[in-house]
Amino acid sequence: MRVRQLVLVFVVVASSLGSSGPAAACKICDQTLHCCEIPPPGARVCLEGALSCGLLLPCFEGGRRIPDGGEEYLTTWTLFDAPVGSTPRALPMRAALRSEAGDLSLGEEARASAGADAPAGALADATLAFGDEFAVSLVDGTGSGFAIRRSDEGGRVRLEVRDVTNDVPGSVLASESLGPRDQLRVPVRVDGRDRVLLLQAARVRGGGGPFEVARLRRALAAAGRTMPARTEPLLHAHPQ
Repeated sequence: MRVRQLVLVFVVVASSLGSSGPAAACKICDQTLHCCEIPPPGARVCLEGALSCGLLLPCFEGGRRIPDGGEEYLTTWTLFDAPVGSTPRALPMRAALRSEAGDLSLGEEARASAGADAPAGALADATLAFGDEFAVSLVDGTGSGFAIRRSDEGGRVRLEVRDVTNDVPGSVLASESLGPRDQLRVPVRVDGRDRVLLLQAARVRGGGGPFEVARLRRALAAAGRTMPARTEPLLHAHPQ
């Protein structure tokens, strides 16, 4: 039986990417492990997974940024196992950007949108992130995994993925500018296994935000039922 861990994980750091302009709305983790909007104080970045909720970066940093609350800055990533006994050709050796893959997706929906190069392994993890700009390391119990840096580039989003070993970010695995329907595929190694990471990002304006978030939460819930039973998340988030 799957055990749902009702633990709120708070990670606060004083640094940021330092950009100007309107900030994403403040978020907290509610008792159902959803990221919800509140007046300040709160966090600019909220990571919502199937087993936990994490907060990064306090909303106010010397008064330079005031959350606007009028838009949602969303990032999704899903982690798949490489097939057991696969040859090196079964796991892409390089990152690849798929244009017009579809709307933001998680879990099996992300796999379906990857087309002919869809990962064939089991679903390992999935996350819905709220926040306009952030840098976070996602690692297993050994401190190995990957780091993601997100930054806005006008109407597009720059996603950078780095390898992480012993909690230290290293080589760049991918750095791409994504449109709202693009999907980035990156080979990574987590928990001693080769994995495939699928990422998307978008800025949702106006009244469509709640509907988009609700849709993604349904996909996240479905992914949670598909992933292996664990009493805690496979990956733990730390500020980079």
